[in-house]
Amino acid sequence: MGKASSQKKVARAATTGGGRTAGVKRPIGWYSVMAVVAALGVFLVGFSRHQELSRNQAATKVAPRMGIDHWHSAFSVYLCDHWAPNIPLFENKDNAGLHTHGDGVIHVHPYIPSSSGSNATLGYFVNAVSKDGGHGPFKLTPTELQFPGDKRVWRNGDICQGKPGKVKFTVNGKEQSGDPRTWKLRDGDLLNVGFVPADMPLPSNPAEKKNLANITDVTTPTGTTTPGSTAKPGSTATTAPAAGTAPATSPPTSTR
Repeated sequence: MGKASSQKKVARAATTGGGRTAGVKRPIGWYSVMAVVAALGVFLVGFSRHQELSRNQAATKVAPRMGIDHWHSAFSVYLCDHWAPNIPLFENKDNAGLHTHGDGVIHVHPYIPSSSGSNATLGYFVNAVSKDGGHGPFKLTPTELQFPGDKRVWRNGDICQGKPGKVKFTVNGKEQSGDPRTWKLRDGDLLNVGFVPADMPLPSNPAEKKNLANITDVTTPTGTTTPGSTAKPGSTATTAPAAGTAPATSPPTSTR
């Protein structure tokens, strides 16, 4: 009887799939974790998109505005007793829009948030020349100056014209204090950096006004760009104001 009873129990268990004790547990915890991960992924994608849109919107509100403004600042470098050649032509590899055509002018028409608004500084341009220009390091600090392609680094206290020298920075002929790299670029400025005897004023480059007046990528009255332009579709340009005039805070725009 005992053996028969056992066989019947086994048969009943087989027909019911083992009953409750033999059932497979559903992995509720695993499904819950996957649902949380999926929801988090969707949230992060949306948040990242929102952040990018916010940066782009902000970059079109503070001048120089991304994809809108097109400014120019004359820029020259003086090394103890002579003017260095113009920074050679280069375009930003990151499409920043702060570059030069080798014409003694910094062209400021940002295409990305990191080079627009308050980010459009002389330091950004200097770093871009070092990184993207392929012309050697360009060092500019309140105490050091090295021109691209020149191995010498001028440091405060080095002898220049028989006297201890100093790195100096002027805007429209007026000497500036502090770090020149933090200077926010403006339209129509005459910028000069150099190393001269500490008791000597930094001279102004006699060619800078001419350089600023002969820019090669501004629009003509007919709306076409002049030869040498590297204009990108959809951006705008403004003609530079006469040298020495106050830079416009929101210059008129026209099609580049």
